Amino acid sequence: MSVYYLFSDFHMEKGFTTEVVSNLLIDIKDNNKIVFIASSPEHNSNTDKYAQRYLEWFSNIGIKFKLSTVIDNRMRKGEMIENIKDASVIFLMGGQTLTQFKFLKENDLDKALRICEGCILGLSAGAINMAKISINTEKSGQDRAVIYEGLNLVDVSIEPHFNPKGSGIEYDKLLEASEKYDIYAMCDNSAIVCRGKEQFFYGEIYFISKGKLEKVN
Repeated sequence: MSVYYLFSDFHMEKGFTTEVVSNLLIDIKDNNKIVFIASSPEHNSNTDKYAQRYLEWFSNIGIKFKLSTVIDNRMRKGEMIENIKDASVIFLMGGQTLTQFKFLKENDLDKALRICEGCILGLSAGAINMAKISINTEKSGQDRAVIYEGLNLVDVSIEPHFNPKGSGIEYDKLLEASEKYDIYAMCDNSAIVCRGKEQFFYGEIYFISKGKLEKVN
């Protein structure tokens, strides 16, 4: 059975929070290979930089992978799928949400991820795309959120980097989308862990439904 982690973001130097570390140490039994999936497949050096930082996060908590691979436009489609098949952990990186989703679909990585067993982590854009219904409120030249069928790995729609005291067009898009879809708005340093039908919430997270916001205990 796969285990899914949805992250907003963490402090770049400190990395994972204590609660997340406790869960990762339980769920990551196989440290053979981690595969990072880029959000901007053209920006190779930036992707490599962040992948190395995330590897440090794992190393700092005692999880040292024997192999690490980045999936972006430097790899052929067949290689991408094979790397997903033999991965112990998959990390969907943050950044450009819609660009990442297009890349996943064009290379049939969505199908490979749905049959993958193991631990799948999504940070920010990656976490948005993991949902059955993905909701993107980024500045995209549109006055409404972009709502689409995501990877369908989890039945949890999220909004990362949430500021409960915020306002503006992104906040308005979020409230409007919540009239039809339930959304978990995640502040940084928060996480949602999905094991089967069970969901566990860590950090500051808000549940938004029908335009109403309620803090998750």
